[in-house]
Amino acid sequence: MRPVASARSIPHLTRLVRRINANATQQLLGMNLKQVAMLAALRDQGELPQTFLCDMMKTTQNTVVTWLNELEDAGYVSRIRDPEDRRKHNVALTEKGSAALERAETELRRLEDEALAGLTADERTQLRKLLAKALDALA
Repeated sequence: MRPVASARSIPHLTRLVRRINANATQQLLGMNLKQVAMLAALRDQGELPQTFLCDMMKTTQNTVVTWLNELEDAGYVSRIRDPEDRRKHNVALTEKGSAALERAETELRRLEDEALAGLTADERTQLRKLLAKALDALA
């Protein structure tokens, strides 16, 4: 039995996101979703301070260090001492990390396509625009 449709949007968005996230396993992506987000930030913004990644991910330095250790062990990132403050590290995406990110993003696009299969291309475009507008209003 299908749940009764809610007049509010958030429960629908939550269910959709949970379904996609449940299928976006570390085994499928080659990394967890937080690591995908960190690699995407490094690709889009270039080398970043490790502390920036903590702020961006809204988590502790210990957690980010654990994720970065895994990414570094896989050869996806490299940590470089900050030339202005040798106590700090910057993080850079490697070529291997860029390729891994592309594979993960391809799988995420496939999962999104499956989840949104009931929408036309125009409806998907409209959904993306509306979600972006809502997020921009929160910023």
